[in-house]
Amino acid sequence: MKQSGADRLGTLIGFVSGAFFILVGILFPAEFSNVALFLESTGAAENINKYIVQILRFLDIKSFLIVFGGTLSATFVAFPFTKTIRCFKSIPKVFAADIAEEATQEIYDQSKLIAEKRFSGKRITNDDISSLQNPFMRRWIEGLIVREQVEQESLEQILHAEVQMYEQRADEEIEIFDFMGTAAPAFGMVGTIVGLVLMLAETGSIRSVMQAMSIAMLTTLYGVILSNMILLPIASKRKQLKESNLILLEMVRESVNRIARREAPYTILQELHNFLPHKRDEFDEQYGSVSYTHLTLPTKA
Repeated sequence: MKQSGADRLGTLIGFVSGAFFILVGILFPAEFSNVALFLESTGAAENINKYIVQILRFLDIKSFLIVFGGTLSATFVAFPFTKTIRCFKSIPKVFAADIAEEATQEIYDQSKLIAEKRFSGKRITNDDISSLQNPFMRRWIEGLIVREQVEQESLEQILHAEVQMYEQRADEEIEIFDFMGTAAPAFGMVGTIVGLVLMLAETGSIRSVMQAMSIAMLTTLYGVILSNMILLPIASKRKQLKESNLILLEMVRESVNRIARREAPYTILQELHNFLPHKRDEFDEQYGSVSYTHLTLPTKA
């Protein structure tokens, strides 16, 4: 597949920034790297609460640059720039509340309303379209059914293709987060090696050796934390979000496709119960004795 200009630029940025972060991590003065050791060397630590100083011992600039900068740079090298940016933009959605159950209930109720009007030959109005909360359902009902922009035999293919497109995009985002979760500990080991080399080359004071050892230890810690507490959990939550949204999309696809064929509301809602098992008792009570056989099938909505 041919890369776009943005993707090629992203790859170049990844290589250059990766080399920059590694070099800065090596060349940055060790005496300024660990925050707590720097404060102790200047005497400023005496005026700071000892517990805060203990926390500051885990803040190291060289370790941060190598692990965080290296992981981010490797991601831009490994994946197209546009897909990587889209992946980062999806992070707020990952931590949003899961509204799948509420959304399926809305789709069920709205499908009931639209199916009854479609089957009985009544016109689906703009108010009906505007009341649809799910954006896919609103667009598909309006574009594919009300305006009848496509032939019936093409409708199922279009709906299936859009569901597949969403699944492909979600898988790409999950793959990027998984890659970053794997890369972070690797760059932690890079920082550990850098710290050990600096420590072995150090012939000065004990403090200088401690500064180099701090880099060696904290880069490993940063890599493990970044991977196992941030990136891999995000990947896991993105997988869960994908599964929830696929259920919604499949429900909408099934509803729209059957509404387009002017199937009886009873038949449509019966099928939607595959997505709402808790509604079966209510459905049987409400529709069990209702018959739509007396309605004639119109030729056009």
